[in-house]
Amino acid sequence: MDLTGKFPIPAGARIWLAVFGLGAVLFAFLRLLFLLTHLSLADGSFFPDAIISFWIGFRFDAIILSIIILPLFLLSLLPFIRFKLKTIRRIYTIVLTVIFGPIILLSIADLKFYDSFGSRLNYWAVEYIEFPEMFLYSVVTTGGFWVLIIFWFVLTILFYYIIKSIFDRFGTIDTKVGRVRAVIIYLLITILLIFGIRGRTGIKPLDWGEAYFSDNNFINQLSLNSIYTLSHSLYEEFQNGRKLFENTDSRFSFYDIDSAYQNVAEMLNIEDKITGDNYDLSYRLDSTRRFDFLPNVILILMESWSVELIGALGSKYNVSPNFDSLCADGILFDNFYANGIRTNRGLAATLCSFPSLPGRSIMKRYSASYPFRPLPDILNEFGYSTNYAYGGDIQFDNMKGFLKTAGYNSFYDESDFDNSGQISRWGIPDHTLFDKLADEIKGFKRPFHLAALTLSFHDPYLIPDEKFKIYDKSIKNHKILNCFYYSDWAIGRFMEKIRRLPVFDSTIFIFTADHVAHQSPRYPLSPEKFHIPLLLYSPKLLGDSARVISTTGSQVDIIPTIAGLLGLETEIYGWGRDLFSLEPDDSGFAVIVASDKLGLIEGSSFFFHRIDLTKKLYDLNERRYLENDLMEQFPEKAERMERRLNSYIQLADYLSRGRPEINQQPGISP
Repeated sequence: MDLTGKFPIPAGARIWLAVFGLGAVLFAFLRLLFLLTHLSLADGSFFPDAIISFWIGFRFDAIILSIIILPLFLLSLLPFIRFKLKTIRRIYTIVLTVIFGPIILLSIADLKFYDSFGSRLNYWAVEYIEFPEMFLYSVVTTGGFWVLIIFWFVLTILFYYIIKSIFDRFGTIDTKVGRVRAVIIYLLITILLIFGIRGRTGIKPLDWGEAYFSDNNFINQLSLNSIYTLSHSLYEEFQNGRKLFENTDSRFSFYDIDSAYQNVAEMLNIEDKITGDNYDLSYRLDSTRRFDFLPNVILILMESWSVELIGALGSKYNVSPNFDSLCADGILFDNFYANGIRTNRGLAATLCSFPSLPGRSIMKRYSASYPFRPLPDILNEFGYSTNYAYGGDIQFDNMKGFLKTAGYNSFYDESDFDNSGQISRWGIPDHTLFDKLADEIKGFKRPFHLAALTLSFHDPYLIPDEKFKIYDKSIKNHKILNCFYYSDWAIGRFMEKIRRLPVFDSTIFIFTADHVAHQSPRYPLSPEKFHIPLLLYSPKLLGDSARVISTTGSQVDIIPTIAGLLGLETEIYGWGRDLFSLEPDDSGFAVIVASDKLGLIEGSSFFFHRIDLTKKLYDLNERRYLENDLMEQFPEKAERMERRLNSYIQLADYLSRGRPEINQQPGISP
């Protein structure tokens, strides 16, 4: 178009149209980069869907661009803002670069975030920013960090010079534009930017659900804009943890709360046992003592341990010889799952029998009610000394505050250990933790309970000695495999030390994991990425014959299972069941959660619900089960599992929302 000819356009309009166009090209480039770096996740016929994805993506990009440009555009209409002035042009150039620099950085960081969590940037990306040192350490030790930083720097500099050239070129061109024409053009741009912010012309603005048009999760994720998902997620989270479109006391209003309560009581098989009120799930456990004394209980939470690396559960990597040898003399659950995907979810589920929920972990919610009775609170009733150990900063994630409230009486953290061999900012190596605990156990008042969380098997996967390098760089994921081998060795070393102590024969050991290291970006929610071990080991008390149990269970089942195993008569308030006391025809269940993605596993059936969007039913026995939805073939099963899953999440969320009418258990009020 001849800008000085028949259809002249004001200088300001030319500039802002060009800025919008540059932003659109930038986001399209970043989306293309996202596609190319994850191309293996797209199926062979992805091209037509990818075109649609880029179009939908442009609409999300337009929201971000319009939000940025509209106030700057309106400001530029003031009479004293003249782009012919070099100072004005430089100010706008710098302001836009300062805005888009972090946007480019976050979009590049999104490439790595997606690898770990299977979704675009959201609240979890900044959940740990309150711990800046550890947050930065985690970021800097990410593979390829410096390459990404250099790429960001180059792209930002390039953006600066292009923006500068736009203002210098269009801001200095003289065009004679009539006042009426100028007003009309500026009014049209304003209207377009307002519609750009809305993303659509309908009554409701564009929402993230618009991106989910394909059966391929990656293509759907490709449609989104990471800045949109991050800001949208933060906005929802800081609105009192409540979804904005929900005008209710609960974020999840699938059913009336009475129905949800009845459904959950039925799931837990406690309809006739409940002793509480106000939707309290507590009940009296009257079990039979198996032993004439109270055994010690040592519970080891192994950082990020996954079934896929454990030989006793089918792995071929040979990195778990010590754990495998324990399995040969213990009770192994081979269909056991983490409830969430982060440590703060795993701790709450394992030590408090409380499920993972969308949003902030209950460990970090100051105003939350605690609808559960923690393991240490139960054991304190029977005279146990209760101890918790972590080789890192025990204030991280409000760990100590939460667990002290839960009932632990004694704590060990990095300040209590020899840190001369520390190789990671996360804390001391696992063997240092275990060596110290093996000595401390000698002085524990009995009976005792010890819970210990390891940390070595964590990105950047460092090992304390070259002897643990059993895989070289030619093997994919060699650092992960070598680090797992080391963490297994540390467990073996610990058990060898404990075997020499008098307490060994009177102690029940429980080994499980807090979560699995990485999520699959190929599918929204993959049960395999929650699949963790559960091993009960005590040759003297439980027998020394290998026993494998295939009942479906999860971390919330650990407390009732331990209480039943010990034969305690006490009040139980949790969200799981004693896995040893289920009826023969009861296959068990596990609820798994990652952000807004919910799942229920019952035997070989898996029901998936993405809140307000997608529902699927799968058969875990099928080879590529996540690609074969069985909702239409089995509508009754799907309806039943949906009702149970949604009720479970709804009630857990409702009871944890800090209502004064909800009774707190003694000793665990926040």
